[in-house]
Amino acid sequence: MISHAGRSGTRRPSTFLAACALVTALVAAAGAEPIAGIPNPRARDGTWVTDLPGVLRADTVARLNTMIGDVERASGVEMAVVVITSLDGRSVEEFAVKLFELWGIGKKNKDNGLLLLWSTGDRRVRVEVGYGLEGALPDGKVGAILDGQVIPRFKAGDFDRGILDGVDALLRVARNEPVELVSVKSESYDRPGWDIFPLLLGGVGTLVAAIGSITGVRRWRRYRGRRCDGCQAVMVRLDETADDAMLSDGEQAEERVGSVDYDVWKCPSCSNHLTLRYPKWITGYSKCPQCQNRTQSSTETVIEPATRHGSGTAKVVETCAFCTYHHEYTKVLPRLESSSSSGGGSRSFGGGRSGGGGASRGY
Repeated sequence: MISHAGRSGTRRPSTFLAACALVTALVAAAGAEPIAGIPNPRARDGTWVTDLPGVLRADTVARLNTMIGDVERASGVEMAVVVITSLDGRSVEEFAVKLFELWGIGKKNKDNGLLLLWSTGDRRVRVEVGYGLEGALPDGKVGAILDGQVIPRFKAGDFDRGILDGVDALLRVARNEPVELVSVKSESYDRPGWDIFPLLLGGVGTLVAAIGSITGVRRWRRYRGRRCDGCQAVMVRLDETADDAMLSDGEQAEERVGSVDYDVWKCPSCSNHLTLRYPKWITGYSKCPQCQNRTQSSTETVIEPATRHGSGTAKVVETCAFCTYHHEYTKVLPRLESSSSSGGGSRSFGGGRSGGGGASRGY
């Protein structure tokens, strides 16, 4: 009897743990929101915030709608703030890109949209940036905003303040207003910012006109001489043929499709090398959620055109020029606005595209 009771006792924890795992899985599945089922706040009631779990205070949501609405009216920049309970098994990057493209955040042909996505159950935050704002908000700067304004508040449990401060900083940077950020350790070559001019000009404002254009600054940053970190010898920039041997297969694929250009600098003394990445300003490719290379392209075919009386649908096919990634989904086309409609502005996002840039953080 004692032996039998002992054997029975050893089985109970296993059974209990299995039951707990099953309950956890069911709860997670019940809380997951398929992307197509998330309400578009513009189409729902002309606002900018969707908070499915209801974790933000009503006054916070009201302030967010006011902040974003004011910026949209003044500059055309569109921003969505979305709070969900689960990423439905996807990465936060993939989820954000899909939602951004599904809603078309940002004005068409300007691509000046922003998406702040927060998954409470996964404890992940993502800011997705439209093509047209990648110059003002490169990945490093977005990450600095999350590190300085959002994540410390989230870790302290002050989620409302974290969202408000993060949205405020993002919108101010998008409007080229000064924002104090935490130090960014890595240099970004996505876009040259105006903050490079004090370094180039040494405070002599009369030379600004002589620079000519921002393109000249970009070229200077790219082709200026470099010294080896190891032996301090002058490094040599390899030509396009020679640098391929130093690049990964994914990096070569990015160069092949023309979405990114790479420079490889090699030290002739100690053979140390430095690889620098320069994403193209205008490209039909975005970051692939599977291989993380900027080799994903998409085609859109209208199934049912939108009218003034109802929304339409389109089939979107995404493929990667490097890996096996292939994804198809149906996109909702916003209802056409009637020219006789009055007040309140557009009731849907403007048809912008994601640039694949941004930053993600956990807490």
